[in-house]
Amino acid sequence: MQPSIAVAPEALTITWVVVGSIILELLVLIVFLVRVSWWLSHRFTTIDASFITVGKDVAQLKADISNDIAGRRVVAETRNDITELKTGLRDIRERVGRLEEHEDERRTFAPSTEPG
Repeated sequence: MQPSIAVAPEALTITWVVVGSIILELLVLIVFLVRVSWWLSHRFTTIDASFITVGKDVAQLKADISNDIAGRRVVAETRNDITELKTGLRDIRERVGRLEEHEDERRTFAPSTEPG
């Protein structure tokens, strides 16, 4: 015969209470970890969205800066062209002025064709 081990019913009850509390604590831990992982996932999604927004803003700023630089180049080239045009107009005015003086001199010294 095998010796029988007698366990008091109170010991079984305490054992089940301990096992139940361990299982309950594990469930609470699992719920906590699931909530933390959900929160982290949500935060990462929010951060990614803000990075995307910032990236778009940076791209827009780069485009604006490129347009500004290109615009400044165009303005500088236009200023040079305007300076050249002004110089050309000044030369043309001087030439026209000399031609008008020459024409006035010709008229002054030209013999009169009127019968007199």
